[in-house]
Amino acid sequence: MALELEGAGEIFCRLKPDTALYRNLADVMTHASQRGGVQAVRHRARELTELRARAQHDVVRATAALLDQMRTILVHDYSSMVMRVLHALPAMRRRVVVTTGEPLGQGLRVAKEAADLGYDVTYLPDMSVARVVQSVDVFLTGVEVFYGDGSFANTVGTTMLGLLCRETDTPVLAPAEALKLDRQVGSASIAPLSAALLHRWPADGSDVPAEWSTVQYVLDAVPASVVSSYITEVSTCSPDQVGDVAGAAIEQLFWSR
Repeated sequence: MALELEGAGEIFCRLKPDTALYRNLADVMTHASQRGGVQAVRHRARELTELRARAQHDVVRATAALLDQMRTILVHDYSSMVMRVLHALPAMRRRVVVTTGEPLGQGLRVAKEAADLGYDVTYLPDMSVARVVQSVDVFLTGVEVFYGDGSFANTVGTTMLGLLCRETDTPVLAPAEALKLDRQVGSASIAPLSAALLHRWPADGSDVPAEWSTVQYVLDAVPASVVSSYITEVSTCSPDQVGDVAGAAIEQLFWSR
């Protein structure tokens, strides 16, 4: 059982090497199988499902509390955690500034969902944010995976927006479960962020001459220096603390019953 779990985990991580969350879950399940076989794995799977639901709830609640007095929120691309936070906040008298999120192009989806929730919406090209950032109270960013040095990976464009926010003293909040810590790679700057577009680009169908080279990566390596705070289910912490905080939380999963 343990070897099968390890093999499945290795295959998945090769397919999507930037997703540490599933590697951590696979490691915990493998440890459970070594301690108690099939029944232990089934029991641990149920526990982890419940634990993740509680963790997500706690992250959303803590993030919403931090945003209580903030009226204009910048969002880049689609993040399930960010959308959970928007669902939890009272939308009245709040504006969400939504980028198009190229090249993934999920910004329109975010804008429509935010509008349906009752938010006022400003929808704009990624490169236009500098024209409106002075009116933004906070950049609420998704986190694909984060690292022990406080850096993280997220949709391309996140680094640019983070640097702009740092320049204008706009806080950058990064809500994420502790399980999104990559325990094998120490920094986004050396991480194998190899995920690429799965659809044609440019999306409008324009033909790109064969002799041109194109860049189709979809993840940025975002430096810790642009992050104001991480919000995990354990605590709200600075980038230089989040690795230790999340690492300790994950370690507890291996031994808790």
